[in-house]
Amino acid sequence: MLKAVLFDAGSTLVHIDYARVCAALARTVGRAPSEASLATAEYAGRDAVEAAMASDPALADGSRWQIYFAGALASLGFSPEEFAQAGPEIRAEHFRSNLWCVVRPGTVEALAGLRARGLMVGCVSNSDGSVAELLQRVGLAPQLHFIVDSGVVGIEKPDPGIFRVALDLARVQPAEAMHVGDLFPVDVVGARRAGIEPVLLDPLGRYADRGCRTTPDIATLARELVSSLGPG
Repeated sequence: MLKAVLFDAGSTLVHIDYARVCAALARTVGRAPSEASLATAEYAGRDAVEAAMASDPALADGSRWQIYFAGALASLGFSPEEFAQAGPEIRAEHFRSNLWCVVRPGTVEALAGLRARGLMVGCVSNSDGSVAELLQRVGLAPQLHFIVDSGVVGIEKPDPGIFRVALDLARVQPAEAMHVGDLFPVDVVGARRAGIEPVLLDPLGRYADRGCRTTPDIATLARELVSSLGPG
């Protein structure tokens, strides 16, 4: 029986501020894609991270940032030289204020709905110790029972140890939990190693062949989970 739902932070609970990325590109290389095309390009960014992790399973989270953006922008026709120009400005914009700061409509209500049905709701994030402050700033922290930040606990996904920390906080067994994230080799592989059911965020419906449950967004998943629990 499901008792806890865990969520990744970046690109799951909070999403990239595409407008700021576009502005950084315009400042440095003199052109920028549409925000909609950047959203689509995130799939290419994830593919690039997957390929890099397949070559180097020990690749640390801090090294994936450049791979992610380089892959996404390459799919939009930006050259390696243009990324070399724009990358430092995009990174500087992130350090000025976290780029992953957009909360999609329905997210707060979805988390509140899961809590209202008696589920433990938590966040398990590869971060630098700042994710709790970020989630508080964007208004999501009040809907979470706990936040597990790799920069605080010293364990990164896909290491199952970080999920065990969350399970202990939720006081549930692995089979009673679900984890929702956007990166297959990080979130799906890590959750499975911990014995937790994974859910892969798939807004454009491209991951039907990944062998795990998918969902277009958190609001849809929450509706399905609440419905499966029966009358409240």
